[in-house]
Amino acid sequence: MFEVIPAIDIIGGKCVRLKQGRYEAPVVYGHDPVEMAKKWEAEGARRIHVVDLDGARTGTPANLEIIKTIIKEVNVPIQIGGGVRNLATISELIKFGADRVILGTTAIKNPNLITNICEKFDDKIAVAIDAKGEMAATDGWMYVTKKNVATFAKEAIALGVRRFVYTDISRDGMLEGPNYAAISKFIAAVNVPVIASGGVTTKEDIEKLKETGAEGCIVGKALYEGKIKLAEIS
Repeated sequence: MFEVIPAIDIIGGKCVRLKQGRYEAPVVYGHDPVEMAKKWEAEGARRIHVVDLDGARTGTPANLEIIKTIIKEVNVPIQIGGGVRNLATISELIKFGADRVILGTTAIKNPNLITNICEKFDDKIAVAIDAKGEMAATDGWMYVTKKNVATFAKEAIALGVRRFVYTDISRDGMLEGPNYAAISKFIAAVNVPVIASGGVTTKEDIEKLKETGAEGCIVGKALYEGKIKLAEIS
């Protein structure tokens, strides 16, 4: 079943959204990410996507206690990303009840670690593919590599990765609709489950994403701005 997954992005303990990953101008949508998670659960979310943006930028999770409280307080699966770059943090999150941990920068910079993590946690691991054009970005999207996203994904699959979260950075937070062509191309290249992210603005966007073969999509700003009502699409 196609999953519509609301996003909770955290900076300094607050629930925020960024435009195209730009940290200098976060928009605060709530001062309590835990209450926000409860709100999305009450409105019908079957899964919630939580990102520690402080951690994504620095490489060290900064909002772990808030994330643990979200896991404890809601009854739907929680997938977590942002600054999760070592086995100890992954183990801690999964032990605490995280349903899925999403790795980003680690996957590019430390492929040996990926093999160990995938052997240990299998389907509880996903890798974030953050695309700037066709190139993979790292470190909270601040650095663009010279590695093509499809090439990177195939290398990750060879290391044991079985699921990706694909984000088109240019569309993220812009309310301009997803990059369907890029998403379709990526899904065709990898042949494993892919969750699409970036630009989802309308119910029609979600219907189109279903046609790409994505297993779900992450919705952020459109929910917070009231462009989409979760109860109507989940």
